[in-house]
Amino acid sequence: MGAEGDLILDVVWSGAQMLYFKFKNAGRAKAFTAMANAHNMQFWAKGRDYDGCLTGTMPSQQAGTSQKRMSMKAKGARRLFGESQLASRLCNFRTNTWRGDWQTNCNIMEGPWKGHTMTTFDTLWFDFGTTDQEGEYTSVFSHCAGDLPHMIITPTGFLSALKRADETQFMGLHSHKVKYESDAFNHAWRVVADDERAAYAIISQNMMDYLLEHNDEKWHIEMAAGGIMISTIYTLNQAKIEQAMDFLAGLIEHIDADLLQPTGQG
Repeated sequence: MGAEGDLILDVVWSGAQMLYFKFKNAGRAKAFTAMANAHNMQFWAKGRDYDGCLTGTMPSQQAGTSQKRMSMKAKGARRLFGESQLASRLCNFRTNTWRGDWQTNCNIMEGPWKGHTMTTFDTLWFDFGTTDQEGEYTSVFSHCAGDLPHMIITPTGFLSALKRADETQFMGLHSHKVKYESDAFNHAWRVVADDERAAYAIISQNMMDYLLEHNDEKWHIEMAAGGIMISTIYTLNQAKIEQAMDFLAGLIEHIDADLLQPTGQG
């Protein structure tokens, strides 16, 4: 077919990918609008329209994807979907931040849930390298007033390891794998933290018991200043999002109240 034919096929395939996600998210937007209305929450279909709690409480930094040289396909996706607004607001959270060469957010829902403010959102990503991959996943974020220490808590096992590798989630230079006295907990959960002492303070025996009770749900959890986030590698349906918000609300209740206070207010 030649180079010209390959280029035409690439343009057609790229357009088909973008249209697929556009129609998929139009359907999700309709469903989550109804869900948000039922639970007295706000909803934004597009990340570029978001003006919720994260806008006022989290510092904005340049998103990593914006620093990359964008291909023609990336520029087309950016024109169609916009660019991630939440990546810059959640820059302290490493999970999924660097997935793909380009990201955008959509289907953002935010409001009170069991006494806590929750923000749920989808992230659409494209990888424009030699692999030419794309995907979409859901994150659920619980806002916390305290300056929580940075730590990532993930289930053990092969599939969880694949997720960490897929999102290039490796331990940083100053991160430590933390072990606890409970063999059952160490067997079920993997904890990586910048500050080991802080990790021991956060994960008390009550917290370990709570996590072990929910081990079958396989949530990937990250804590940092401003809140706690669950990340996935796929989009969650409404029932799963409610389950994740329930889990996060319960998790916060198992953190010492002093640790949830901003610095200097404990």
